[in-house]
Amino acid sequence: MNRTLYSMIAMMAIIAFVALIWGTVGYVYADEHPLRRAAFVGGGVLISGWLIVLAAVGIKISRLKARRRASNSEND
Repeated sequence: MNRTLYSMIAMMAIIAFVALIWGTVGYVYADEHPLRRAAFVGGGVLISGWLIVLAAVGIKISRLKARRRASNSEND
């Protein structure tokens, strides 16, 4: 497993933990339907965090491919 994939998995785990904390906060401070509020708040944090991580990994992979292509064209 390369470092990019390992870092992505670690960040996703950290974001899942933060989402769990925010879900708990949503549960505690909800006036009505605490489970629905916890799922909404925690799920929102989880989805937005994972989308940011996936976008960052996509950008990194595309930059690495471009650098590899440039390196290969210089050698030809």
